[in-house]
Amino acid sequence: MAYQYDLSIPPGWRVGGFASWHATDPYPMNCRTCSAPMRLLLTVDSSEWDGGSGSWKPREEPDLPLFRSARPTEVTVGRSGELNVFACPEEPGHPHRWCVQ
Repeated sequence: MAYQYDLSIPPGWRVGGFASWHATDPYPMNCRTCSAPMRLLLTVDSSEWDGGSGSWKPREEPDLPLFRSARPTEVTVGRSGELNVFACPEEPGHPHRWCVQ
């Protein structure tokens, strides 16, 4: 099991946790209204598992092909990336921010 792919930033759709900055360098996601550091609210990923995250592949179907079966939602973000949505922890009514990785 690899920590990065299996535990710290797993693939798939998830609530909370940490954003992956694999396409760009990390940059501060601060609220544009109050300047508070924002928290990751939601990640919408183009795939549920990939070659680096074998532990997320369904155990019931170990021989599934990578491309079609790793995308059960048939949602593609950008060029097969992920959408991260951030929320202000100080005031839920403040506008959300997002980034595509």
